[in-house]
Amino acid sequence: MDREAFVYKITEIIFKHFGQYGTESVKQCVRELVKVLEPQKDVLEGAGERENKDTAIITVFGESKPGIVAGITGVLAEHNVDITDITQTLLGKNFAMIIIVDLSMCTVNFTELKEILSKKGEDLGVAVFSQHQELFKSMHRI
Repeated sequence: MDREAFVYKITEIIFKHFGQYGTESVKQCVRELVKVLEPQKDVLEGAGERENKDTAIITVFGESKPGIVAGITGVLAEHNVDITDITQTLLGKNFAMIIIVDLSMCTVNFTELKEILSKKGEDLGVAVFSQHQELFKSMHRI
């Protein structure tokens, strides 16, 4: 699957569940994402030197409006989080963004970063989900 189709498929899954913010909906969304992402392990793990880094996947979705990318990436920059890959797309008025980040120089622990990003998402009117790469690896093993 090429990169554009990959991003479209992820976006399609997220928006399939977009109207429901309940815990079960989010869990189902993550399960489906993992099924799609599993064949794309090279995208998640990076190539060569990025393989051993402390990596996370951040997914952002909601109604499109100015400032979403700036708001989320601003939080990452503020906490010294390096963006190793980023993609975004629009489906009508709906916005989706996937960011793969290197946490090795992050100034806060991952739990704190997740909370900060989630709060920023609320301020921006979007949902933000942050998953450590180890979660994807563990789910793949199950």
